[in-house]
Amino acid sequence: MSDTAAVRALRTMDLIPYILEHPGISISQLAKVFNVTEQEIEKDLQLAFLCGLPGYTPYELIDLTYEDGVVSIIDPQVLNKPRNFSSNERVVIALGLEILREINQANSDNLSKIDNLSKKFLNKKEEDAVIIVEQSLSFLYLNVINQAISENRIIKFDYQSISKDVLSSRKVSPHKLYLQNGNLYLSGYDHQAHSDRVFKADQIVDCTIGDRDHPEKTTSPQQEETVELIIDRENINFVERNSTIIVDQEIINGQLHVKLRVSNFDWLKRAILSNAPSIKVISPEFLASEVQQMASDLISAYSEQG
Repeated sequence: MSDTAAVRALRTMDLIPYILEHPGISISQLAKVFNVTEQEIEKDLQLAFLCGLPGYTPYELIDLTYEDGVVSIIDPQVLNKPRNFSSNERVVIALGLEILREINQANSDNLSKIDNLSKKFLNKKEEDAVIIVEQSLSFLYLNVINQAISENRIIKFDYQSISKDVLSSRKVSPHKLYLQNGNLYLSGYDHQAHSDRVFKADQIVDCTIGDRDHPEKTTSPQQEETVELIIDRENINFVERNSTIIVDQEIINGQLHVKLRVSNFDWLKRAILSNAPSIKVISPEFLASEVQQMASDLISAYSEQG
């Protein structure tokens, strides 16, 4: 799915001041920063080259050059400073900082940095200032999980699987809590699956602290392999849930090309099959073959029942 005109216009307005702050930056670097392809950056620069102030003579147009993959701004017109945040963006940032503060209570260095940034952000004199109410976070087990992480303890909880509509009991060694795309996630070692897993925080039920963690999960580590997948954009939630094992991603022809490091292929096969045909395996070949065989077996079994 291509960008809307509004999204592209906003990105173009952000490009100009960013390039001014990073003279000599390459198109490939800009593509990584703005999470788009190099071709999209080139199109944005071509668009900016045709924009400017009323009058539309060469003196009112934005002037820039990009040769040998390096971009320079000669005349930014009025786009020499980053645009202001919208009221919605300010609310999202303020809430994000508050969540980061809650999940970093055990890390004094991070907590100090977050508090300083929050003060700068919330003290700006704006008409629609953001007000954070204490205890506004809805996740009930934030303190429980933070305590388990800081004390190296196991947690036990029930997890509501939306895709399977099943409530399952989990025993997890928590690694960290993190915020992504407005959702809070827990990354940890699942003792039943014998591998790392990512859990969406609002699907965790009845979380309690268990015994001290044991190093059993590190005594016989499984060898990791790189897997490359093509994922349709409507399945972006797969990327969000598994961000801790994703090492690279880019958009090509409207599809996400994702590389991830995995040691346990069983869950990945199930995930691919449950999201077929929106997720396709590029490599390794053995995984693509096994998924194809599993799909064929399922179709055959279904046909026999019919």
